[in-house]
Amino acid sequence: MSTHLAILPLDIIDTLTARLSQEIRHPGYATQFLRLPHPRTGLASLFLLHDQQAQGDTTKMSSILEVQAISPTNARTWFIGEEVVADGKLMMMTPMDPMFLLMYLLRAPQARDGSKGNFRPIQDIIEEVAVTIADSSNKDAQKDPSLNISADDVVSFLSLDFVQSSMKRVCDVKVITDEITVYRYSHDVVLENLKGKVGRLSDARVAEMSRTLIRSLAKDGLMDDGKEELLESGRIKLACELLSQYLPRDILQDLIASYDLSKLDAHVKTVRDEELSLLAVAPDTRKRSKPAKSVAAGNKNQKRKKDAEATVNADTDASGDGDKKKKGAKSSHGVEKLKKVNVAGMSKLSTFFTKKAA
Repeated sequence: MSTHLAILPLDIIDTLTARLSQEIRHPGYATQFLRLPHPRTGLASLFLLHDQQAQGDTTKMSSILEVQAISPTNARTWFIGEEVVADGKLMMMTPMDPMFLLMYLLRAPQARDGSKGNFRPIQDIIEEVAVTIADSSNKDAQKDPSLNISADDVVSFLSLDFVQSSMKRVCDVKVITDEITVYRYSHDVVLENLKGKVGRLSDARVAEMSRTLIRSLAKDGLMDDGKEELLESGRIKLACELLSQYLPRDILQDLIASYDLSKLDAHVKTVRDEELSLLAVAPDTRKRSKPAKSVAAGNKNQKRKKDAEATVNADTDASGDGDKKKKGAKSSHGVEKLKKVNVAGMSKLSTFFTKKAA
């Protein structure tokens, strides 16, 4: 079995650890991976269903986590204690609001003419959505089997209690009797609940918790004094951009259009135009400075040439003087004594390196 390194919420780690170590057994505990369409792209993505029920407590807590794999561009390996994990990917599991998944699933069987459709019982909706999603994914699965989404996964997700309780956040709801409730996907209900999320994310206390958001606001000059109105609009736009990771393009456009961001757009455009004008002036400044640099470079080259010629002449004179000095230099006392030695009858040095006659 292959090993992967993952980051996931602490409470889920605690639950998994408790079960694996067999210290505490949770009768209602279950984990299941589901392959569902991503709410923004519609592509098959992996999600972890997590149910937790503590001992002696009848309350069942359920959640769904998005599973993502961050793959390095080059081969990587993890070292965990004495173990070497060959797969260098980093798995991340983050909690996700089921509303985003419901939003995409319930839109799938909707008519293309924009009509709202009819109110239907939830079981009828589940069956239709499961068939529609499975048939649509079969085309992609022919090229890549990992893109296949089974109808069973869709049914399993839509049958969960905590998912069905979220239906009212994406649908118009009518209670016919105590036992019969019907639903119909509503674009207006979706936008209303998304605006509630934008309101919470654009709160000043939430924005100040993220350095990335603060830098983004400061880059557009929205943190300056006297720009409180623009700052509030900036926070709203950033909140919409955060939600855009889980929204189809048409819903995102309608969400942004529901706010008056005209003053913010005009301010940002002014800031960008000023940045472009500064960049346009910078090359002209460099071009105007080139002739002066060329003249200075020419003068430096002429000076280097003259210095080089002078150096060559000086070296030539120095070498001539050196030869004269060598010629006129007096031999040492030892050399003079060797010149007077009688070498008659002495063998030459070369005889020691010749082959002797047989």
